[in-house]
Amino acid sequence: MSAPRLFLPKRWALVAVAVLLVISAYAVVSAVRRAQEFEVPVDSYQVGGDPGFLVARVEVHPDFEVVRTNADDQGDRVILHVVARQPTLWWSGGDHAETRWVRVRLGNPLRDRQVVDSVTGNLVPRG
Repeated sequence: MSAPRLFLPKRWALVAVAVLLVISAYAVVSAVRRAQEFEVPVDSYQVGGDPGFLVARVEVHPDFEVVRTNADDQGDRVILHVVARQPTLWWSGGDHAETRWVRVRLGNPLRDRQVVDSVTGNLVPRG
């Protein structure tokens, strides 16, 4: 009586499983990094010499990185978005913040339109 043969998957099946594991790992890492990003309220803004930009004042922890800024043009107002990211998943920093001025590109010159914070929905004062 001979020993039963063990089923060995074909090479393509092993490659398919490896590809599936890599794609899954990428999806998990992307989701974790996105979870670390959040919008920061804008305290005030200033208009410089370039009408295509304004400078927004935000307060974030010194270890956080501002990763995105943009402005949504909505007729008579502009909505500012500033997105920051935590340094790592297991970050447990202190409770202090620092003031930063970040440039935000405008779709159209600001002129006399109102500036609104995307987080609070409040008007942002100029200053």
